[in-house]
Amino acid sequence: MGVRSGRRLFLHRWPETVGAQLLIVDPGHDDAGLADGMAGRGVHVTWVSSTLDALVELGRLDPHTVVVSPDAPGMPVDEFVATVSRHGTLCAVLAPPYDVERLWDLVSHSARSLEDHVTVSFGPIELDSSAYRVLIRGERIADLPLKEFELLRALMLKAPGIVTDDELREAMWGSEERRPSGNTIAMHVTRLRHRLDGAADIRRIRGRGYSLAD
Repeated sequence: MGVRSGRRLFLHRWPETVGAQLLIVDPGHDDAGLADGMAGRGVHVTWVSSTLDALVELGRLDPHTVVVSPDAPGMPVDEFVATVSRHGTLCAVLAPPYDVERLWDLVSHSARSLEDHVTVSFGPIELDSSAYRVLIRGERIADLPLKEFELLRALMLKAPGIVTDDELREAMWGSEERRPSGNTIAMHVTRLRHRLDGAADIRRIRGRGYSLAD
């Protein structure tokens, strides 16, 4: 897989994994084109058909922003907006069709910053998801293959804590039914260690997972 196609897949998966979320409550729309447009800006879109379903997803996703159609069934929309607002999440009532620019404006004005999901630093390493690049001591290194990029990001997000094998599978392969074995993860770890060239140490914690240490 080339760097460009890998970057495209990554932009669709990392928002879902790390939590840059937009929840849309609308019984009649599920626009794949809109989801693609938001994914390119680092936002994962989840669609639900009722305000009651949305309350379940609110607890699961902890979204940056919620958009609800004025004719969404379930709890009355005004009560729903009040409930979401008490949760500390920006909630807007919008009628379809939805526009990427309008939704991006809402998400970017949320009280919670998206920047926390874009750039991650640990020790001398800085990873920029939007630019698909890794810098070590300020110098950009050769572009990592997609899996190693996702592996490094997952480790950096919890460093120096432990990331379990299942968490790494979720970060690297998403919700695919057939997920690789621990040996495949270990292979990518070995390759990533070589590419980092001593800038950080990836430690295997037997029976638990991996951690990144400086």
